[in-house]
Amino acid sequence: MAIVHLGCVSLQVERRDSRQAFLEELWKQMEEAVRQVVTRCIEEALEEEVTVLLERGWYERRRVGQWRRIGARCRRCGSQYAQDFRRDGHYPRHLDTRWGRLLIWVPQVECVCGGKVRVPFQTLRCGQRIWDDLEGEIRERYGWGMSLRWLKECLDARLRSDLGLRTLNERVRKMAWLVPRWHKCVLDDVPPVVQVDGIWVTLMVDTGKQQKDQLGRQRAVKEAQKVPILVAQGVWPASGRREVVAWEIGCAEDEGSWEALLTQMSERGIVPERGLRLLIGDGAAGLTPARYTVYWDVPFQRCVFHKLRNLWRALVLPEGLEGREAHAYKRRFIRHAARIWQASDEQQARRRQRRFCEKWEQEQAIAVGKLRQDFEDTLTFYRIQAAAALRGQEWPAHHLRTISPLERELRAFRRRLSGAVLFHSTTGLMAVVHQLLIRRAAGRAGAPPGSWRTALEHALAEVHRIS
Repeated sequence: MAIVHLGCVSLQVERRDSRQAFLEELWKQMEEAVRQVVTRCIEEALEEEVTVLLERGWYERRRVGQWRRIGARCRRCGSQYAQDFRRDGHYPRHLDTRWGRLLIWVPQVECVCGGKVRVPFQTLRCGQRIWDDLEGEIRERYGWGMSLRWLKECLDARLRSDLGLRTLNERVRKMAWLVPRWHKCVLDDVPPVVQVDGIWVTLMVDTGKQQKDQLGRQRAVKEAQKVPILVAQGVWPASGRREVVAWEIGCAEDEGSWEALLTQMSERGIVPERGLRLLIGDGAAGLTPARYTVYWDVPFQRCVFHKLRNLWRALVLPEGLEGREAHAYKRRFIRHAARIWQASDEQQARRRQRRFCEKWEQEQAIAVGKLRQDFEDTLTFYRIQAAAALRGQEWPAHHLRTISPLERELRAFRRRLSGAVLFHSTTGLMAVVHQLLIRRAAGRAGAPPGSWRTALEHALAEVHRIS
């Protein structure tokens, strides 16, 4: 027999032949000890709340002649006077926490009329069966890409119970309540440069049809559909700071979806009058008419990286080139093309483009045609850079001519979202994206590891306040 001291709790663990068996038994008893401590702390907190509410402890007499209204109310007579209330034992309630399912004895309060008094506890909300720590873990794991069914299996094994998928989904969807407020919040610091791009996820969309399930209930018929999450990232070129300033779940990368994103940016105060100088994007078909509608007076920069990628795809290899030789041929062509935007000024870039076209037009007519297409939009960053220099600011070119940093940010999003495979509702998708933004924003701010949890806790506290 081994005795292990854990704070104020002593554990007696039988020694086993196997070290692994000994550690497993020790861990089980430690978990049980922690559950006892957590249970005792919660019950003591509830008792303290009742003491503060009634202003008297156990077996203390009520003060005669001092009538004081409190936040509790009798369900029968409606009285709110503390002098009418008295303790009335306890009732059991199960509470699911990170440490398992606890049996909590909640103190009851009775009125002199015999009616029950609903006490507005702060430790436990009315009807709460899942404590705040476990609710936070549910949203955290779902935000990391864990599906609801996988999450249910893990929690059922820990709690030795059966949590419903609907119960888990309700906890996740609450985070989406913060999204409309975030979208409408006007920015105090407007970024001079905004990059826009999107990623695609799978969403179950209602088809408008219904069918009966195995129990004979009418259920909506849904089908999987690819939808884009359009994201706008603000850039402060002088400092290199980056931050997501707007996002929208669209139907496709069409004009309407892009216009919704740009309109959201405008409503958040990202306008030329407040400092917006440049909009950067790729060659999405719906982006051009949308920006002419919302940001017709903002210069547009065509992403140079996407232009080079289009040239790579348009290359026609000469006959007989294969393997490494073909790859070396492509790399030589792309490096020659990339020198166009490495020029010191706009005029030199135009001269390099003319010489490049003269050299390759006969051999690579299709690729040269791709280069000439919307070439003027790829040179906008030179004018923006020159205007910043006149204001005494130095804006590096790599902040102004490509959306590659935003694509790296979206790759991190994609890794998290792909774990869920698909999303059953737009609300659930909104909740996950908002949680990812909280985590990524805390990481970019240079906060110490794990501090994003603090930001998430503040968000969850706001959810509880709204609910």
